[in-house]
Amino acid sequence: MTNVRIPLLLIAVAFAGAAHAGAFDAIYDDADVASLQPRYERGWRSNYDNVFSKAFTDQERSRLAGVRFRMEPRVPGREPFGFAAGRDTVIASAASLRFLEDVALAHTWLERNGSSTQSLADYLLMLRYWDGRGGRPPKPLPALCIPSNAWDNRDVADRATRIFDTAAVFVLLHEYGHAFHRHNAAVPEEKSRAQEQEADRFALDLLARVGEVPLGVAVLFFTMAHLQEEVAGTHPVSPDRLLSVARHLSSAARSFERGLRPGAQVTMLAISLEVSQFALLLGDPDVQRLSARIGRTVTPDDLAPRPKGRHLAVPCGSRAATGQPFDGRLTGTFTGGTTPLDVDVVLSRDGEKVAGSYSFGAGFARLEGALQGSTLNYRWRMSPDGGAGRITLEGDEYRGSWGNGASASNGGTIVLRSNR
Repeated sequence: MTNVRIPLLLIAVAFAGAAHAGAFDAIYDDADVASLQPRYERGWRSNYDNVFSKAFTDQERSRLAGVRFRMEPRVPGREPFGFAAGRDTVIASAASLRFLEDVALAHTWLERNGSSTQSLADYLLMLRYWDGRGGRPPKPLPALCIPSNAWDNRDVADRATRIFDTAAVFVLLHEYGHAFHRHNAAVPEEKSRAQEQEADRFALDLLARVGEVPLGVAVLFFTMAHLQEEVAGTHPVSPDRLLSVARHLSSAARSFERGLRPGAQVTMLAISLEVSQFALLLGDPDVQRLSARIGRTVTPDDLAPRPKGRHLAVPCGSRAATGQPFDGRLTGTFTGGTTPLDVDVVLSRDGEKVAGSYSFGAGFARLEGALQGSTLNYRWRMSPDGGAGRITLEGDEYRGSWGNGASASNGGTIVLRSNR
């Protein structure tokens, strides 16, 4: 930030790296947040005392004078957005801030390395539908194969830090907005949504007063929208709320431009557009059905960084492809009826047995089969569906068909090539 700093959050970037109310609480061990909690707390208190409280109106200063701030290691049942406010207390979770910081780094690293941020979206959707009976969910950075030295890249570190700082500041100011307006948590859903919008405006108004572009807001709402079923109880993310934020960002563009940042107005309008696009996607039933399909079929092995426009990459840590047929990454098209769709396939061959995964952007399917000469006969499953298929290597192309149920051909055709 230019004039808004969270200096002790910046110190936190030097470290290395619980499933629905319960499992999300354990994404991080106590050791993962123990050293961060005091740094996060001191950083926020410094910003609150030296930056934001100085920008309060007389009414804000009076109403918030008695509000205490408390940092907890985690807030059980609210992770990974463990932030809350009452009339006289604002509570924040160090584990939730760690989650935001990891997401900010993952998003930045993927973008800066030319990879698709859809793998991050898929990770978040996986968390949304995580079955806690299978154990704790994976942490963001190792799940997404972000290298342990990612913070060493100055460009990545600077951008990720600014995204995290402004996202964290927005979240905490949002909670102070609840305290300022004396919001009550025990209200009908419609009232709760109105309160969220009011707290959002409080946070954005304060950021505008100090001239800080809320760069992290887009990544924050990207995260919340993909996790919406898990945060809807305390921070309902609705299309109306996102559109309200987008309108506020757009109308405040000139205020942010005055904050000594050349080009800030363009940045604000870009952020506003991105948030409004999340609103449209969140309000589209077809998109939500697609998101559910992805979230229920994705696994950690599907989250390796992949080029933009592609749906799947070889899992991190996998053995190198042997160069044999039906082993490694394949790309091509398949048809469902008459519509051709891009598909990515990752296969692993062991003798005459072949197993793997594929995706065309609407979930992740698994296949297993056996080779007979140059032909692979396989079974596929993408819960709750399944079927059979047959692919033959013809020169440098793999051609075949797929089907539903017992059929290996009533679904459509497949054409693939090796992509090493």
